[in-house]
Amino acid sequence: MTKKKLLLISLLSGVLQTLSWVGNMMFAPLMLLAFVPLLFVEDFILKNKDSFSKGAVFTYSYPAFFLFCITQTWWISKASLVGLVVPFFEACFMALVFQVYHFCRKVSNYNTGSYFFLILFWLLFEYVQFNWDVNFPWLNLGNTFANYPFLVQWYSITGMEGGSIWVLLCNIVIYLSLRKRKKIYIAIIVLFLPMICSACMWFAYSDDNKKNTAEVVVVQPNLDPYTEQYDLEPHQVIERSLKLIKPLMDDRVDYVLMPESAIQEYAWEEYIDKVPSVCQLNDFVNQYKKAEVIAGLSSRRLLPKGVKTQAARPFADIRDRYYESCNIVIDIPRSGKKEDFAIHHKTILTVGVEKMPFKKYLSFVEKFALNLGGTIGTLGTDSNTVVFASKTKPIIVGTAICYESVDGDYVRKFVKEGANLLFVATNDGWWGNTAGHRQHFSFSRLRAIENRRYVARSANTGISAFISPRGEVLQKTPYWQQAALNASLPLQTSQTFYTKHGDLLIKPISFFAVLLLLYSIIINKVRRKER
Repeated sequence: MTKKKLLLISLLSGVLQTLSWVGNMMFAPLMLLAFVPLLFVEDFILKNKDSFSKGAVFTYSYPAFFLFCITQTWWISKASLVGLVVPFFEACFMALVFQVYHFCRKVSNYNTGSYFFLILFWLLFEYVQFNWDVNFPWLNLGNTFANYPFLVQWYSITGMEGGSIWVLLCNIVIYLSLRKRKKIYIAIIVLFLPMICSACMWFAYSDDNKKNTAEVVVVQPNLDPYTEQYDLEPHQVIERSLKLIKPLMDDRVDYVLMPESAIQEYAWEEYIDKVPSVCQLNDFVNQYKKAEVIAGLSSRRLLPKGVKTQAARPFADIRDRYYESCNIVIDIPRSGKKEDFAIHHKTILTVGVEKMPFKKYLSFVEKFALNLGGTIGTLGTDSNTVVFASKTKPIIVGTAICYESVDGDYVRKFVKEGANLLFVATNDGWWGNTAGHRQHFSFSRLRAIENRRYVARSANTGISAFISPRGEVLQKTPYWQQAALNASLPLQTSQTFYTKHGDLLIKPISFFAVLLLLYSIIINKVRRKER
């Protein structure tokens, strides 16, 4: 086989990966066989290793992953051309996983069991994606099924990472069945058994609490993030939202959810009760019997004298005093008293916008922060999980701010802290009418399944919606339209296996992947010395 044909086979994998995500993951099941061409390419290079360089697997797999990454993340460049770097590096990491997998297979004399090394190394890669400074789990394989909730109800047990394992396992057994032309029944079982289990869970699921409900209103003010959001006066921004909310308000409403950056004052948290927009919203909800408002804004908080965190910013005229800029949501109390306010600081920060990677070692990168309006640079975060408790009913709300909703392990901590309802406050207008805001919306469906909670989502621009614990979209707004929705959401109390225990598999799998790589390096060195 010529190297040109080998490259075309690799690109076939990239096409299948791309098709599985195109049109908001319209053809998601294709991901279950999208890696089969790459497995063939790796196998061919391994069996003809004398004809290829040591880095050949990286070279031949990179085009496939780059095609997938560039088609699914190009929209980041709508906010800044620096975003074009993302697919180059993301594809590089994915191709590196295949190269490491190839190296370990070669050391193990490429027996059949070595194909499953790919699962170990890919899960290690996804674990790193969640936990290092350049955290970008957006393209993790388990996210592929965000718009196919009927197929992945078992995420309530395994979380999204269970989907990544399923994708890799299906690709491996399908490839082995095609290559060896036997034991096809194993591939059929691996492919369809999770689907059958999911279907059973779908029909068996019922709310554990239908009597206690929360009456929720979400608003989508649809302010252009590049122009009017910061050109209008703060009170005009609030008035636009209130105009949309008022027709849906009555004495039954428990919560009004407003988006990230709904309040346009850059407020000191120490004087949050004095912020004009906050007072405006407080006056509004006090017209009703029990309503509370949760809204997003940019804030500053004063640090104790002498304390300097990684997010600390100096005062120009005060020595030895620092403050942090933050992205927060606040629960505005009906009393309006400062001591009754509850604040959640965004903790899973957007790389390059709200967090400068490796700032401890590369402090100069701060000046390259992408300016998406409002506060830029490394932001202050919470040290623990903050939930909001209603003052009038047994409602506990966990509110994810924008990028936080991509991290399932983080969102589950709200529920573990007692949240019986999940909110998402976001602003998805930076990327225009691209796949970015649609993908981000779809990930909220996975968070609903993982924790079996109703989700209310308020987007400044993007998609606002209500989602059921099965991941069904109950109501949603069109993109780029002013709108408000209301719904009565049952308060669920039971906790799923995933909520209680998180991703049990990913840490031990990652640990064994590291051990396998170290073992392979040592064995390879020993063999080279013997030769």
